[in-house]
Amino acid sequence: MALVALALLLGGWLVMTERRDEVRVAGAEGSVRFRRLDPREVISVEILRSNVAIRLERTNSGWFLRSPIYYPVQSTGVERLLEMLGNLVPRSHLSGAEVAAQRGALGAFGLERPDVLTIRTRDGMSILRLGSRTALGSQLYFQQVGQDGVFTADAGLLEALPASPEDWRDRRLFDADSLPFDRLEVRGETEFEAALTTNGAWGLIRPLVARANEDQIRRLLTDAADSRVLAFVSDTLSVSADDYGLSKPSAQMVLKRGTNEVLRLQFGRAPTNAAGEIYVRRSDFGNIVRITNSILDALKRPLATYRDRRLMPSIAGLDRLEVRAGSEPFTLEKQGTNWWVTTPRRFPADGPWVRETFQRFMRLRIEDFLDDLGTDPARYGLTQPAREYAFSIGKSNGTPTLLTRLSLGDPLGDGRRLSVRRSDEPGIYGIAAGDLQTLPVSASQFRDWNLNPSNIVQIEIRQQGRTRILKRNAAGRWDGVVAMQGLLPDPAIDEGLFRIGQAPIGRFPVPNEAALKQFAFDQLDHAVTLTQKEGGNFRTLYLRFGGRNAVNQFVWAAFDSGEPAVLTQFSLSLYQEYIGPWFSAPPVTPNETKP
Repeated sequence: MALVALALLLGGWLVMTERRDEVRVAGAEGSVRFRRLDPREVISVEILRSNVAIRLERTNSGWFLRSPIYYPVQSTGVERLLEMLGNLVPRSHLSGAEVAAQRGALGAFGLERPDVLTIRTRDGMSILRLGSRTALGSQLYFQQVGQDGVFTADAGLLEALPASPEDWRDRRLFDADSLPFDRLEVRGETEFEAALTTNGAWGLIRPLVARANEDQIRRLLTDAADSRVLAFVSDTLSVSADDYGLSKPSAQMVLKRGTNEVLRLQFGRAPTNAAGEIYVRRSDFGNIVRITNSILDALKRPLATYRDRRLMPSIAGLDRLEVRAGSEPFTLEKQGTNWWVTTPRRFPADGPWVRETFQRFMRLRIEDFLDDLGTDPARYGLTQPAREYAFSIGKSNGTPTLLTRLSLGDPLGDGRRLSVRRSDEPGIYGIAAGDLQTLPVSASQFRDWNLNPSNIVQIEIRQQGRTRILKRNAAGRWDGVVAMQGLLPDPAIDEGLFRIGQAPIGRFPVPNEAALKQFAFDQLDHAVTLTQKEGGNFRTLYLRFGGRNAVNQFVWAAFDSGEPAVLTQFSLSLYQEYIGPWFSAPPVTPNETKP
């Protein structure tokens, strides 16, 4: 019984194998077997059409023409042909006797001088001789060498064959993904060399060592690689370079692996009567092609185009910032998961505002590359900088590791730009002077508001010489609340406090009292003091309101003993909806002001 079961199992396996690899094709004299092709196993294809022999081979990087020339192939054409061969199922079969009975024998089927397909796989070879179409034209006659007779199948197979090697040649100027390069050199009106760093980023190494604009470098490579070949002009090395303007190329692009050249592209002159095109020669195949001249614009862009204009592209992992920008230097440190101002006084910092500040540094843009060697810092006021920001990360033996120190010098020219220098780079740059408005100058700008509405026990409101005090009683309700039109509900007071605590604020340095007049603080004479109980201690937040523009209400905020904190802008709707009703009469505001 065991032997019978084994025989049945083996027979079933053979049937399944036959069904997968072979099909039965019906004919007048009975059916015959036709072995099907697995496209995944194909390693080479030879096509003989009208005395033109085309040979292709599969490589690790894709399909390549081996004859009549050596050149990369656009794989879509080959894969389409292989897919059709893999799906090839003959419709009918004529035996050898039936073929011989026809007038002209094989000639009646177009098989005396057929197109020949030779397909090599890892374990064998299959040769197909392709004849003419059938009378209705939707099928073709073909033979499988080694098999008796003639088959018919879908004539679409003929349409998948290339008429010449040109049909399947890769029309990209080159395939960047298949080339093992880590350096890019550009020669011509603009000259530079860039190299991939150990972290996979591009950096300039000639004519200077500097950070590169990654997007521009990658875009240049992509645009060059994807430039479409309009025509294959010459495949021989014996042609005259002068005929194509290649003896003195207008530009060159060189891809290298270390110091070894992988590919050189030389860009020549425009063809006659084709001003929008140029000749290009590839060094690896030595051929000359025609492409549009749009890539020349990128190759001729000034070097500054390919430099990174981000002053501080990344400060990830930062945990310490030392600032010398005002009369009192201060230090900001991350301790655990929280940020603190540690000198000259210690108090908690507003974490979201710290992160926003770092984002502002990362958004600083280089407007001008003033001095790449940095040989004359005194010329730009950088021997005694007006401001300095030192960024550190981690600690080694109790000492933070300095990432970079940002030094800001004098205004340039018309005052719209400002000189700046990084301690880890030799160059001196120019940034927009207006960016100064976004950078911190005092420790108070980082103080955590930490406004807990439920802990506010008193609200003192002063306006135009009038004072109103609202106190939270033992029952948690507010005493002394009178609105313009009757009593103001306690939930409205609490909601107003909550909104103040949640309001996004811009923390700008507080100008002196005279400068505050431009925001009409003196005209409005309007302030709110919030007293917050924290355990057994009391803490105050002092808000002094100024004039408004069409969008915002200006506020000078201070903490505790009148220590100035920030000049900010409250939403006008926040003020009108939640703070204004705390008064028994509408607040007095001056005419609209402009900051």
